Amino acid sequence: MDVLTLTYVNVFIACTFTILLALQYKAERQLRYQRYFILAAIFMLLNALISAFSFTTHAVPYWLSPALSNTSSVGAHLALACGIHRHLQLPGKRQWLLLAIVPLYLAQLSDFAAATIANRMLLAIPPVIMLNLWSIRMLSRHRDTELGPVYLAFIGVFAFNIIQFILRSAYMLAEHYQLVQTHYSALIHSVGYFSLTAFAILVFGCVIMLSHSQQRLALLHISERDALTGLLNRRSLSPRLLAELNRTERNHTTLSILMFDIDYFKQVNDTFGHRAGDKAIQHVVDIANQQLRDYDLLFRYGGEEFLICLPDTSEDTALLIANRLKNAIEANPLTAGQLIQMTVSIGVSSTHQFTEPDTLIEQADTALYQAKQSGRNAVVSFHQL
Repeated sequence: MDVLTLTYVNVFIACTFTILLALQYKAERQLRYQRYFILAAIFMLLNALISAFSFTTHAVPYWLSPALSNTSSVGAHLALACGIHRHLQLPGKRQWLLLAIVPLYLAQLSDFAAATIANRMLLAIPPVIMLNLWSIRMLSRHRDTELGPVYLAFIGVFAFNIIQFILRSAYMLAEHYQLVQTHYSALIHSVGYFSLTAFAILVFGCVIMLSHSQQRLALLHISERDALTGLLNRRSLSPRLLAELNRTERNHTTLSILMFDIDYFKQVNDTFGHRAGDKAIQHVVDIANQQLRDYDLLFRYGGEEFLICLPDTSEDTALLIANRLKNAIEANPLTAGQLIQMTVSIGVSSTHQFTEPDTLIEQADTALYQAKQSGRNAVVSFHQL
């Protein structure tokens, strides 16, 4: 495929992705990082249009090509890096960083840049490589998150871009300074256009994959979470608990669960109203979260009933955690116009081998029933019955 054809292909790709990303952003306004990716597509489109124009006429002013063309290429990589920075919600002023395009363009208009293509490469390619390395650094720090596979795809694309830029620029500089005598400039020029095409397709494919993956995770989060408390709901309990039970069996550890509910919760609703009842539930959840470790799982099992999954926790430790939770709730009444004293009853169940999730839950529920029968505001273990 000749360079002119590749240039038209680049125009088509950049135009297509600009439209697609704009439509996607219009439909999902909350994905604000998309604005930077749209800007990157516009810069790539500008670069491709200038290249296509330069092939159709010889009367192209220097300020347009190569000065503006080179600047738009750097601007596209700068916008991509800013988009990743915004997506990861990292601190810093990205808008000011985009203003770096102005001195980059002025540098391309300098006598130094106008002298040789090698000088223009020295002004354009190092910033592109640095921006790609910055993008890789940001993404690699978050590769263990739920979007990790998408980030790894981005990293691979940026690594490809860095390698092709280094190899191409190294050869062209070596040829310019007569370190090599092979004269493959035309071929390397064609490879550069092909690499630009490949990079555009790959990077914008990753951008679209990122937005779709984020939307999918958002929908999954909504389906798994309780609207009032934000806790994992009963629908997500069985698969999560099954995964922890399988891990318990593999690692030969102990898994414990706590099932608890708020004592006499109906009286709270009847006396203070349902809004106070909602605040009471949220208050208990806040206290429970303060008592748990980062890897413990807290579920809203029913109206005022909750379940806590405690991985790698023996029964004795689970009883200590349960009593600490019971005491914390009793010691911290809710202030909702007036003090609302609350207590909880807790049932504990533990296993050091694989047990069906429903069986473990049933054991904890039995222990919870016994805690209520014994007068409430109590902790009972199933294995102590």
